[in-house]
Amino acid sequence: MSGEGVPANDAEFHDEGGVLETLTKLRHSPTSLAGLLIIFALVLMALFSAVDNFVFDRAIITWLHADPHAMDQSMRYDDPSWEHPMGTDRYGRDMLSRVIYGSRTALTIGIVAVGISFVGGVIIGAVSAFFGGYVDDFLMRSVEILYAIPGLVLAIIFMAIFGPSIYNLFIAYGIVGIPAYARVMRSEALSIRDRQYVEAAKLAGLPRRTILFREIVPNGIAPVVVQATLSMGGVIIGAAALSFLGFGVQPPTPDWGRMLSDGRTAMVVAWWVAVFPGIMIFITVMGFNMLGDGLRDVMDPKMTVEATPYDDWNIDEWKEKQRAATTESDLAPDTPTTRADGSGPQEGDRS
Repeated sequence: MSGEGVPANDAEFHDEGGVLETLTKLRHSPTSLAGLLIIFALVLMALFSAVDNFVFDRAIITWLHADPHAMDQSMRYDDPSWEHPMGTDRYGRDMLSRVIYGSRTALTIGIVAVGISFVGGVIIGAVSAFFGGYVDDFLMRSVEILYAIPGLVLAIIFMAIFGPSIYNLFIAYGIVGIPAYARVMRSEALSIRDRQYVEAAKLAGLPRRTILFREIVPNGIAPVVVQATLSMGGVIIGAAALSFLGFGVQPPTPDWGRMLSDGRTAMVVAWWVAVFPGIMIFITVMGFNMLGDGLRDVMDPKMTVEATPYDDWNIDEWKEKQRAATTESDLAPDTPTTRADGSGPQEGDRS
């Protein structure tokens, strides 16, 4: 390492905040970049279908390809072709258009349900850890009751009581996911509440809610964000499962789970009706899981995902140091050796 000082104007200063620093590190993770690419493509599809449906009444996709709601019994179960790249279903509706419109339903369910779980879990977990005592016992025991019931079963019970609709689906999976977020947030808040800056805020006389939501929650939110990203795929699969069973999104709204349900009876004669929606579910879940794995690696201090600077791999400098070390050893005086019998150095006895 050179002993020369580094000029102040050549020094690099990193002033990014936590979020910007995390996003900067993500570019060094191929898994995260692949997940982001998949999610970006799905978001574009969902935004297009939402704008086209609510603003233009499906005029754009009808002009570009086909109306996802248009039925034509003469084209029932048509094979994939140039006109219909993913074929048609039993009502003659174009599968490609319905798959594109199904992305809006899947992402909306995932974002809204995870948002409900995220907010509810963060509030419950932070309040439980901060106040402790009876408050902690009551909130955690209530959460554990929900956690003891399988998520899909709890969602089915909720949908059976309040009726199948997309809005009830939001609430059902939002409630199902709260226990996981609450437990993660509570564990983070327990490790933060006794730190010096929290104690300083208490000594300064700040209100409890200010300390809780300004000091504790922002500093413990990172693992909850990772949990939300990893949970998105599970929520999308769960929502598709409910739609498959008839408790979720109702016709004629395009939904990948409903498409799977419609295609299970026609797998022999029309495999494409179930295969293409299943592939979209798989790709969506993989995208969110890959992004979640990358975020977990970036936020884990024991993992390194940053690119190694080229200066650390300066081969020429390393070779020069090795050559200098070899030269110094060759120029060093020879050390005389002594025979075992105690006689002095002999000719040729050089190391």
